[in-house]
This record gives sequence, structure tokens and C-alpha cells, in this order.
Amino acid sequence: MKKTTIVIILLLTLIVPKYKELNKLIIIDGIGIEKNNNTYIVYLREIIPIKENNSIKYEYKIYKQKDENINKAINKIKNKTNKKLYLDKIKFLVTNTNNYKSLNIKINKIHHTNNVYKELKTNYKYK
Repeated sequence: MKKTTIVIILLLTLIVPKYKELNKLIIIDGIGIEKNNNTYIVYLREIIPIKENNSIKYEYKIYKQKDENINKAINKIKNKTNKKLYLDKIKFLVTNTNNYKSLNIKINKIHHTNNVYKELKTNYKYK
């Protein structure tokens, strides 16, 4: 009987997902990646829900970090804040490079600024 209860307790601790305190998470809803020479500047936009009377208001905080590697820049932001980055709610990525694919994150919209610059150069007329 004791062995079966121990096995059940072990299974429950492995199966039940661990509780995540929202205060220890940084919920990221947008990423910006800019490449200058051989360095990347990574911007992360944190969404901060604030409860009001009968609604929720959102505020935002921007984190910025430079590094030669995108993932290292994101890890530096994570280490500075001592919180876990929650990257499952990312709505958009704004970038001027194709190296964002190394992030392995599902992103709904990707705005590539190189395409915007090409359109502006071809449509703009000098006076």
C-alpha cells in the first residue's frame, strides 16, 4: 500500500503543471531586431496588464540590448531582470535582417523594413 501511494504521489508531481507566478514573468508581445554592422540591437516590448474597476488597461515597457548574437542579447535582458521571458504571446516582429529565424518562435506578423525602404525609394519623386 505504501509503495502505491508513493508511486501515485510521484506521478502527480510529474504530471501536474507547475504554477507560474505572473509577477515573475515578463510577457513579451513584440520584438524588434536591428542589424548594424556586425551587432544586433534587440528590442522587447513587455505588455503589463493593469486591473481597473471593471476592465483591464495595458501599459508597455521596452527593453533594449546590443550583442553580436540575437539569442545572447535576449538572454542578457532576461538576466538583467531576473525574470522569465514569456514568448508565447508574440504578435509581431519588426526587423531589417533575416537572422530572426534562429529565435524559433511562432510569430503572427513579420514586418521586414528592407521591403519598406525599397518601396519608398521606388515611389518617391524628388522635386
